[in-house]
Formats: sequence, C-alpha cells, structure tokens
Amino acid sequence: MLERPTSGSVKVGEVELTRLSTNQLQKERRRIGMIFQHFNLLSMATVRDNISFPLELAKLPRAEIKKRVDELLKLVGLEQHADKFPAQLSGGQKQRVGIARALANNPDVLLCDEATSALDPQTTNAILSLLLDINAKLGITILLITHEMHVIRSICDRVAVIDGGEIVEMGDVVEVFLKPQHAITKDFVSQIADSFDPRELINTRSGRLVKINYVGEITYEPLLFNAVKSTSVQFTILQGTVSRMKNTPYGQLVIEFIGADAEINKVFDELRGKGLEVGDLK
Repeated sequence: MLERPTSGSVKVGEVELTRLSTNQLQKERRRIGMIFQHFNLLSMATVRDNISFPLELAKLPRAEIKKRVDELLKLVGLEQHADKFPAQLSGGQKQRVGIARALANNPDVLLCDEATSALDPQTTNAILSLLLDINAKLGITILLITHEMHVIRSICDRVAVIDGGEIVEMGDVVEVFLKPQHAITKDFVSQIADSFDPRELINTRSGRLVKINYVGEITYEPLLFNAVKSTSVQFTILQGTVSRMKNTPYGQLVIEFIGADAEINKVFDELRGKGLEVGDLK
C-alpha cells in the first residue's frame, strides 16, 4: 500500500488493506516488514537509530527499544557497527540494517523488493543465508520479488511467475524449475547455468533418448547402474547435472539407451518404481 492500486484489492492474511483508514493502515503495517532494493536508510541516523526508528514510531519504552535493537544487531551480525552511519557501510551491511529495521516490530510477513539485485554475488549469498536463518529461527513468511533465478533456487519453497500483470505459473520451486510449462518460465529457468536443452541432441543420436529427473535423496543413489546391470542394455550419459534447490537435491540426465525395446522398457519400469521420472525425447 505504498502505492494505492487502481483496481483489485491488497490482502495480507485475512485483512484487506485497501478498505482501511489511514490510522488502521498504519497499525497493520507494523505486521509487515519491508526490505527495499536500494536500502532506504536514514542517512543522518546511525545504524542503531535506523533500526530503532519504527519502534519509536510505535512509542515503545526506551529500555524495550534498546533491548530489541541489541537483539536485532546480533541477529544480522552488526554489533560492531551500531554507531556508524550508512555512508560508512558496505552495500551488504546497509542491507543488513534494512533487514533488522524491517524485523523490528516482529512482523508476520517480510516483503523483499529485489533485495539482492544491488549487491555483488558474494554479498548476495551472505544476505540469502541471513534470510534463510531468519526464516528458520523466527518462522516468518518471506515474500520476495526477483528476476534472479539462483535466488529463488537457493531459498524459496514456492514460486509464482508473473507476465504482463498475470500469474502464468505457480507451484513448488522444484516442480516449476524441472518442468516449466509457460514460455516465460522456460526463459527464466534457462538462465540457470546448469539447465540444458536436449533438443539439439535428438537428430544426432541413433539410440533411444530419454530424460530422467531425480528429486530428493535418491539423487545420490546408484539407481541407473542397478537397473541396467541385469540386462544387456547399454547407455551413455549425454548431459547431466546434480544440484540443490534450497534443501532439496535434484538431478537431471539426458541418456541414450541402446538395446532391445523390451529390456529398455524393463529398465524404465524399475527406475519409475524407484520414484524417478523417465520421459522419451524421441
């Protein structure tokens, strides 16, 4: 509600913010933490004063404010920088101040507007680790807007893809990333370095070409070896990756199988029986 929509509604939980008075909206905003892309810190205030600002607006007692700010400084790792001004901080440190300030009033939800796009890769990873830690320790819901696919893969559980103001695809991150349906989602997912397009292989191989998806701990098990060892089927791994999405390991393989169809189908049945997704590419 920093911008009032021209149509539709804005709901947080069961509360429709578009129907609230100014005073009611101010009260509800205390339940919503906000992290901005470009920090939006008070340049003439210290780190401690930036974090305490929303608590002062809420008219909390001074002793309670100090206790809360000390807790937040420790949480975001800025105890040694409490009396510095924003101009004396790095980009990552400024964003840590922004995160601490957003958490000051113990909000129910934390909104992150491109919270890492102004940061270098190493600092981005540090901020993502901090957000994961906050999510685990405080149990707070984090909603982030980003164009960076590695950010989503690193910390998100669910993802919604927006195109032209409409949600065109939504679901668990692993499901959406491994099996994107919409063209814009496929374009986004292709940004990930370990994604691949097997179509270029289809016309260059003579065997049976398949794509196999692994999800979960079975990613690390020798399922393919076990499935073919009692047959005369031969296989070649043409492309593949093993990685993680947040806490979930996954693997993708493009494999050429050579042998009798009956035996190959037997191998496929065994792999599917172990929970793998097997799909013919040609």
